[in-house]
Amino acid sequence: MLWNYLRRDKKTVCGWLQRVDAEIIGSILAFQHQNKIAGSCVEIGVHHGKSFIPLCMALRNDELALCIDLFDEQSKNLDASGKGDKAKFDKNLGRFRIDTSQVRVFAGSSVDVTPGYILRQVGQVRFFSIDGGHWRSIVRNDLQLAEQTLSDGGVIALDDYCRSDWPDVTYGYSLWQNETKSDIVPFASGSNKLYLCRKDHAPEYRAALHTPYLAHYLNNSYKTEEAEIDSYRVEPFNQDEERTKMALELALKIFRPDIFFHLKNRFRRLLN
Repeated sequence: MLWNYLRRDKKTVCGWLQRVDAEIIGSILAFQHQNKIAGSCVEIGVHHGKSFIPLCMALRNDELALCIDLFDEQSKNLDASGKGDKAKFDKNLGRFRIDTSQVRVFAGSSVDVTPGYILRQVGQVRFFSIDGGHWRSIVRNDLQLAEQTLSDGGVIALDDYCRSDWPDVTYGYSLWQNETKSDIVPFASGSNKLYLCRKDHAPEYRAALHTPYLAHYLNNSYKTEEAEIDSYRVEPFNQDEERTKMALELALKIFRPDIFFHLKNRFRRLLN
């Protein structure tokens, strides 16, 4: 059910979740299940539920999920980044048979949420998705909420990191990174998200992403002073100067990933 949604059914829900990030999220959730990493799931900025739904699908019977979204309070949406709709959100939860007894909803700004509120509502968090406001103070606020509620083996996913459309997301992350006293570090970047966890767990999460599918998208691994990060982001850097063959391959990888994966595997079998 989870993988069917991440690979196919997500396309029927309005929102933004590229296939590479869907594969990364699925692999992280699968790793947590296999290794009995318990906790709740939280998302700030659910829009119509596109990326919140798989988090709910991954819940065990004794776990809860919390969504935080402005919904009808769009006057607080300073950058007009998305427009949450509670009726459409509820309809999508029902369409995918999400058990709403496991779902908690905060309709309002994340600046009005405290770590204590999250912990009281759902307990410690094993997957915290941040896709709310895109100005630096609220990004910093949301990362602080995630930092202070994250379980020992939990993961944070920060949307729109290093996107030129939303430069304050990267600025807000840098402010948080310079101030944090935690051991939370990045371990991977996807098409549109940065993934973080506690330093001791980073090697095992990096290994969990070494799947046959994601292997085609791993384009760089590098070390910083604090972390080692794998990049699964595919971008046409050379644009009009790119060779035709590579341009076609990039187009398939970005826009038709299933066709790309199928052709790659077929050619490999022919060569063997």
